[in-house]
Amino acid sequence: MNINLNLYKYFYEVAKYNSYTKAANALMISQPSLSYSVKVLENQLNTKLFTKNNNKIQLTESGKKIYERLQIVFSELDKISTTDEDISGILKIGVRSAYAEHILPVYINEISKIYPNLKIEIFVGKSNNLYRMLKNNEVDIIIDEIDYTSENYVSFPTSKPLTSIFFTSAKNEEISEQVDYNHLLNLPIYIVDSNVIGKNMKSKYSDFKYISVQSTAIMVNLIKSNHGIGFTQLELIKDELENRNLIELKTNIKLPSSQVYLTYIPNMKSHRIIAFADFVKEHTISQFN
Repeated sequence: MNINLNLYKYFYEVAKYNSYTKAANALMISQPSLSYSVKVLENQLNTKLFTKNNNKIQLTESGKKIYERLQIVFSELDKISTTDEDISGILKIGVRSAYAEHILPVYINEISKIYPNLKIEIFVGKSNNLYRMLKNNEVDIIIDEIDYTSENYVSFPTSKPLTSIFFTSAKNEEISEQVDYNHLLNLPIYIVDSNVIGKNMKSKYSDFKYISVQSTAIMVNLIKSNHGIGFTQLELIKDELENRNLIELKTNIKLPSSQVYLTYIPNMKSHRIIAFADFVKEHTISQFN
């Protein structure tokens, strides 16, 4: 039996990304060509590999079994073609300040154990600056709240959706007892870099006002000094909450969630970019906590 490994690779990438668009970007081929290749493989195997539900694809039982086997196969092939010693040089990562402080160090600590010859440089900035740096090849990867998926960029979430919360100083009992939205609006509300969750709140509540600060650390220090309340992702201040330096404000407002995305340019990919991206794909934030 003649086996076309490319067909299995194409199917594997679609299953891994759970998206024809993202897989086509990663493989640098057209989406119609990718869809055709998957159908050819289905015909060869005489089985359906994907089903569609509300315009979303999902693996069939046969597809799941084949995908699980291919994970082992392509993992071994990667080891043959690229040894750990080959992953070296400098990887430049652009990241929002909050994630540089709380999320990125987790990945760097773990991946450094696997690729000791890989050196990582971190550039902290706002979303528009990070995007410009990636576009101009000043960084290899950016980590931000924005999904840049397109013909030119590959983006994928690095975490499950992160819950947004209002919070204040544990010493500020008067504010902590208040849950009324109108009362909250009379207090200074701080948020980092006018980020995605802040814009989501503004779109839902036109009278939502906030003060933009440069980093989560600055925001937390302001709140601890009883200068108002903060608004951010729970994950970023979890330690402060557990230590009772800060307390969550329970409100009747439906707060948005957000995700952190890793983005790179597929036609600029290198062993070190792919090694880091693949590692992040396989390890969500919660797995390290």
